[in-house]
Parts: sequence; structure tokens; C-alpha cells
Amino acid sequence: MTDSAETGSTVPEARGLFVRQSSGLIREFRALDVFIFNTLGYALGLVLAVVPSFAAGLWPEQNVLLIVTIGTILTVFNALMYGYLAGILPRSGGDYVYLSRIVHPGLGFTANWGFTWSQFLGLGLYAAFTVNFGLAVSLATLGQATDSDRLISWSERVGEDWPTFLIGIGLLAAVLFVLSLSTRVIRWIFLIGFIPAIIGTFVTMIVFFATTRDEFVQKFNTFMAERADGQTYQGLIDQAHGAGMSVGSATFVGALLAIPLGYWIYIGFTYSAYIGGEVKQASKTQPRMIMATLGFAYLVYMLIFWRYYDVVGRDFTNSVVYLDGNTDEGSGLPVSPVLNFFAGIMTDSTVLNVLIGVSFILWHALLLFVIAMICTRNLFAWSFDGVAPRQLATVGERTHAPWVAAIVIVAVASVLLALYVFTSFFTIVVNYIVIFSIAFWMASFAGILLPYRRPDLFNQAPEGVRRRIGGVPVISLLGAGNLGLFTLILVASFKTPAFSGPTGGRAIAFVVGIYVVGAILYFVSRAVQKSRGVDLELLYKEIPPE
Repeated sequence: MTDSAETGSTVPEARGLFVRQSSGLIREFRALDVFIFNTLGYALGLVLAVVPSFAAGLWPEQNVLLIVTIGTILTVFNALMYGYLAGILPRSGGDYVYLSRIVHPGLGFTANWGFTWSQFLGLGLYAAFTVNFGLAVSLATLGQATDSDRLISWSERVGEDWPTFLIGIGLLAAVLFVLSLSTRVIRWIFLIGFIPAIIGTFVTMIVFFATTRDEFVQKFNTFMAERADGQTYQGLIDQAHGAGMSVGSATFVGALLAIPLGYWIYIGFTYSAYIGGEVKQASKTQPRMIMATLGFAYLVYMLIFWRYYDVVGRDFTNSVVYLDGNTDEGSGLPVSPVLNFFAGIMTDSTVLNVLIGVSFILWHALLLFVIAMICTRNLFAWSFDGVAPRQLATVGERTHAPWVAAIVIVAVASVLLALYVFTSFFTIVVNYIVIFSIAFWMASFAGILLPYRRPDLFNQAPEGVRRRIGGVPVISLLGAGNLGLFTLILVASFKTPAFSGPTGGRAIAFVVGIYVVGAILYFVSRAVQKSRGVDLELLYKEIPPE
């Protein structure tokens, strides 16, 4: 089953080279579904909660609104390049399909292999975060707001190793169950989960707009006197400065070097590209909804961060984070200094605190489903081309879901969850930002070279893609901009390992190892297929069938 707009495409489709003559995937995702999918992909509420404390710990002198604005402007290159490529090549697998059909299949598989491993690692990481951060902070915040010792006790217990692991495994089991359902059911699950998540975010925004600095200071001081050690708003600021906190002046160059944060707040907003085979009218839907997702995120970020710093204050945020990270006594706050904790202090309403808490948990949990779904489609795409075992392209007769790929992904994620919880593996070798940034850097060449390597595809593209500026195709300029963006991110990531991840010898070896293994696997697979009489080079000249 295909969408009518895609059926009419004149792109050649191979019939005898692939695992089968039809992918088995169904185009169920409409424009709204794509918008929701991508918004869940960058986890709006999670980003809002942690950015102030991240910025305070790493770039305390910088203006977060400027960091967000610079990051957004540069991210437009990434948004339009992926949006246009997803419309030109509307198949599952994202940059695997783009690079393999435009540049070279080995480059396509290697880049997508690296990206997929970044998402495997993300599944293990966020499965734990959903419990020991999302659930724990929400329980603690609600417990403090309602003066419930039981909720506070639960928040402490779920953050321990075994509860985190067992609940995380339960979440991954739920992911496996959902991914075995039909795409139509999955998009409804995303919609149902998205509604309370976004409501909680809007409630948070309203709380900040309804509160003044003086009101926050009064409520914070009262809260700390009743439920903590009696610290005060101004007292914490004075204590931090007395302990040696010194913040320099904000600069444009400094804000530019914070680009890992400026892009991280959006990572996931192009994830609909990886489910391209299930998006209706992809040539229109993908670029429009990816840009709509970016614009919506920027608007919400700017409004809430503006009010946060106007109400809570940058000096106060810097002071709390400094004290927690550099003194034995810390700030005295009973929970992590996340944005939604301060929002909870501002309102006496239990209902509003519940909405904010449930929203915070949902943004964490739903992200797992999005990450897992794009991973299944990447494995499916490799298998459909014959690069990975053909069993990974198996789909259910009734649901059309790639259930074998889903089992593999959840199994890998479970192992990585255990490594995160019980070992120091992640803190020693996993630089999440560098791993996925290399893949996006490589994907740039699909945009840059499309008009020259595949003029047949380029000539069928929408007029906006074929437009030229100074004689250079727009898609090539977007690819060059994306290349510049991720070059900057990679350089800046090595300057801020506290945010991006470890950058020592073992971490670099781990990153290099992932991509080298990907390249080796491709060429081994090509040799195996050649021995069976299948020429992968010929296959990659064609577009996978619907």
C-alpha cells in the first residue's frame, strides 16, 4: 500500500535485487503525526528542564537565549537538507538511503551504522534516565509540593541501581510490545501520549508567566524554610560567590562554542526521515513538518527560557549549580535544580504539580519509543537491501511491523542499560554527541553531491530544491551548511567533554571502532552477496520498492 503522491513517482524501482518486491511498510503517518513524532524525538519537556542547569555548569557567563538562537539558525541547514532528501527519497532508513544512492553504498551503511549505534546507546541511557531522573525528580517534586514523605521515599528508592534497571527493563519491554503493533496504532499511541506531555509543558509556561521575581523569591524562601535547611534565595547567591564562583562576560564566540548545546536541544527533530517509507505525501510533508517542528521548538524555548531567567534569575541558577558541583554542603535543594522543580514551587496547586510531573515523565518515556522505532527502520533498510540478515526485514502479516528488528534492538538496549547502571562504561568511552555528529557530518555529502551524482533524482525534485543561488543548487548549499554545522559541533564537543562525553584515548578509540566496524561489515557483506551472484553495486543504483 502506498500514498498516491508517491505512487506516481517516476523514480525507477528495482524488483529482483531486493529481499522482496514490496517493503511491506504502510504509509500511515500524516502531517500531524510527523510533527508529533519529531517533537517527541527531541523531547521538548526534557530539554526545557535541564538546559538552564547544563548552561550554568558549562557556560555560566553565556546568554542561553543567544545560544538557542545561534543554534536554531545553523540548524536550519540540517532541517532543510534532511527534509528535502526525505521528500526526494521517501524510503525508510534516512541517511543510509540518501548516501548509498547518491554517494556510495559503503559510506551510506557506515554513516547509518554509526548513527544507529548512537541511538542504541541512547536507548540504554534514556531508559535509565526515565527512571532515575524523570520519575525520581517528578516524585520528589510532587512529594515536596504535597508534603508527602512516601513520594519522597519512592523518589529515592527508584534512583537506586536495581530499581532503575528493573523499571528500565519494563520500559523496554513496553517499547517492544508497542513496536509489534501496526503503524496506525503506534501513531495513535504517540498522539495520546503527546497530549498530556504538551499540556504539562504549557502549564509550566503559564506558571512562569503568572509569577514575578519577588513572588518566586518569597515562595522559594518559604519552601526552603519549611522543607529543606532554611537557605534563602539571596543567601545561596552570596554563598556561591563566597565559595569562589566567578562568572566572566558573555561573548558571541563563547555562545558559538556552546553549539553542542545549541544543536542538542533539537536532536531528534528530523527523525521522521528514518521512517520515510511510512509518511504520506512525503515530498510535501517531510520538509514542511520538519521546519514546523523546528519553528515550534524555537518559539517555546524562547518564551519559557525568557520567563525562567526573568523570574528565577541567571545568577541564582549559576549559584545553585556551582554549590552543588563544587562544595561539600551543596545548595541544600532537596532535588535536582531542574526548571520544572522551580515551576512546582511557584504554584500551590497539586493538580498543576501532577500535570507538570506526569509531563516530565512522558517526555522521557515517549522518547524511547521514537528512538527504537527509527532503529527498527534502519535495520529493516539494511536487511531489505541485502546488507544485513534478511530476517531483519520480516514484517508481521497483520501489523506490517518489523518485529524481528524490534526484538534485536530491545535486546541490545537491555545490555546497554545494564552497562550504564552497573558499570562505568558510559562515563569512560561513550561520547554520544560525537558519535551521532559524525554520521550527520557524513550525510552532508548526499545533499552537496545530489545534483551532480544523481541528476535524475535532482531533476524530479521540487522547484525549491532545484533553485540555484549564484549558479549553485540550493540543496548543495544546504549540504555545505550542514557540513559546517557539524564540523563546528565536533570541534566544540572536544572542548566541552563535560557536556558531550569523554574525549580520552579510549573514548576516541570507541568512536573510531564503531565506524570502522561499520565499513568492514559493508565490504564483507558485499563480498558474501557477490559470491551468491548478487551485485550490490547494481542494487544501489535503484530505489528500494514501496
